[in-house]
Amino acid sequence: MQTASIIMFFLAFFGLITSRNIIKSVICLMLKQTSVIVFFLGMRYRPGILAPIGDNLAADIAYIADPLPQALMITAIIIGLAVTAVDITMIIYLTNKTNSTDWDEVKKRSTELTEEVK
Repeated sequence: MQTASIIMFFLAFFGLITSRNIIKSVICLMLKQTSVIVFFLGMRYRPGILAPIGDNLAADIAYIADPLPQALMITAIIIGLAVTAVDITMIIYLTNKTNSTDWDEVKKRSTELTEEVK
C-alpha cells in the first residue's frame, strides 16, 4: 500500500509539473493529497487491529488502533476539500475573465487586463 501511494504521489507530481491546464493541475494536487493520506494511514495499519470504541476498549491495548493518526488524516481531508473548493472558485473566476484554462494563456491575458486597467 505504501509503495502504491509513493508511486501515485510522484505520478501526480509529474502531472503537476507537465500540465498546462489549470483543471488538470488541481486534479494532480488532489491526487498528491490523497496519496499522502493513504501513505500515513497505511503506515499505521496492522492486521487484526480493533477500533478504539465500545467493547473493544476492554481488549489488550496492543490490539487497539491509535485514534490520533486517523483524526489527523480526517482533518487533512477536510482542509484538502476546502482548498479544492477555493481552487475551483478561482478557476471559474479566471475562466470567466480570460476565456481559457491554459496557464500560459491565463498569464498572458491577465497581464493584458491589468495593463488595460492602468
